[in-house]
Amino acid sequence: MAGELAAGRYGLISGTLDDLDDLGARIAAAAGDGASVETRSLPLAAEGLTPMQASRALRHALACFTRDGPEALDQAGFADGLSGFVTEAYARAVWLRRAIAERRFRLAFQPIVSLGDRRPHHYEALLRPEPDADSPVRGVQEFVAFAETAGLSEELDWAVLATVCAAARRARQTRIAANLSGLTLQSPAFRERLLTLLDAEPLLTHRLLIEITETAEIEDEAEAVRTVEALRARGLPLCIDDFGAGAAAFRYLRAFRVDYVKIDGLYVAAALRSDQDRGIVAGMVDLARTVGARVVAERIETEEEAALMRELGVDYGQGWLYGRPGPLPGAE
Repeated sequence: MAGELAAGRYGLISGTLDDLDDLGARIAAAAGDGASVETRSLPLAAEGLTPMQASRALRHALACFTRDGPEALDQAGFADGLSGFVTEAYARAVWLRRAIAERRFRLAFQPIVSLGDRRPHHYEALLRPEPDADSPVRGVQEFVAFAETAGLSEELDWAVLATVCAAARRARQTRIAANLSGLTLQSPAFRERLLTLLDAEPLLTHRLLIEITETAEIEDEAEAVRTVEALRARGLPLCIDDFGAGAAAFRYLRAFRVDYVKIDGLYVAAALRSDQDRGIVAGMVDLARTVGARVVAERIETEEEAALMRELGVDYGQGWLYGRPGPLPGAE
């Protein structure tokens, strides 16, 4: 099987190693125009990894390849397959745990506005790791993805949430959205810690909003449902982030009662060019309304996109048209 992972980058899954090079040569010949294909295998055997951990490590490998090509796999420790990655990952995990504990990141806040009057409805807190020449991870996505792979999602999410809470205490009359990964959402320990915080400071339920991300798929759905219901019982609104970007989002919409659904920005841009994509967005809006959720469209950058989203029934918009990530307005 072959599939496009990103513009100009393709992934190939072969049944056996014997035919991999031959298959690559046939693809290059079929593509023509001097196209070249590089093939390599990635041994999946890794002692000490559960199947789910191996799956996350493989997902991390695909993310590295998609971003920077085959060279990025070697830099991430995949030169010797998953077993080599495990060795490299230990050193990275030590650095990442220290970076989280020492809060080596900042938050940038981007407005989510009502498409009707363009007034800010709330702000999303976006993670921005501090520049570090010695960092073994690069960029926000790799920072978060590796935290999940290394089992540090709860530590990272709590550090970010604590920083968001501090901002929420300073900014009056402003609600802030904080992201929680699926791994964190299903943790009973994290749930109890968060509920204890909300019970001690009830005002935070009026100043926070939780966005459920799909970067790591939820394994224990029953525990995640308990967390969602407990937060809703305290009046804390929830949102499914990047709806449509992955298959699990539709399962989340069925399993969780949420207040908002945020449509992935790829559909927003595509809806201007394609009747089919426009119909998909309209279907997402109808689906969200069926479960009683309001709709947010992300990555709105032009007036044409804003007008189309409003025409399709989207309630709120987020993107550079309304403001780039920056300091939180109204913070003392």
